[in-house]
Amino acid sequence: MALPVVYNKIGLRCLIRRTLASILALAVGCLPSLGEDSNSWNKVRYIGGTIQAKVDPYDWNAVLTVTPDAIVFVFAHRQTLRINPARVISLSYGQEAHRRVGEMVALSVMMVSPLALFGLLHKSKDHFIGIQFQGDDGKPAGLLLEADKNNYRAILSSLTAVTGKPVEDAPASGTKR
Repeated sequence: MALPVVYNKIGLRCLIRRTLASILALAVGCLPSLGEDSNSWNKVRYIGGTIQAKVDPYDWNAVLTVTPDAIVFVFAHRQTLRINPARVISLSYGQEAHRRVGEMVALSVMMVSPLALFGLLHKSKDHFIGIQFQGDDGKPAGLLLEADKNNYRAILSSLTAVTGKPVEDAPASGTKR
């Protein structure tokens, strides 16, 4: 014989709170499995570097995918660059990214197209991300990307997690080095 359960207003509120807390905990637990494919961004563009690529300066159709095995950058014309995360030398953000990738271009023996160098001379407050890495031939290489204001933080955190390298920021304007 089952005893009837009588809930008063306080008991009903506690039951609803526990149920909602359980649902919320279950939903939060499922979020990491939903976000596994979120390490790919399409609002990224190639600004310059040691990679010879003919790109439109206004083209935001490049795709950056970051996985533990590789950092893959697909240019708008389906040219693909694959970087092993272990070969990444450093990561930079902001004007520091300009300076660092510029150094890699200067050190590189490869011929770089004037279009790629043009992007290095541009100065603004956009979200530039620099990836300095060792190429397959053992020579230093660099990639300068511009990320959208809504995704640059996620890109930087994914790159940091995969490479284990900290992001070097440019000093704030008005401060001395």
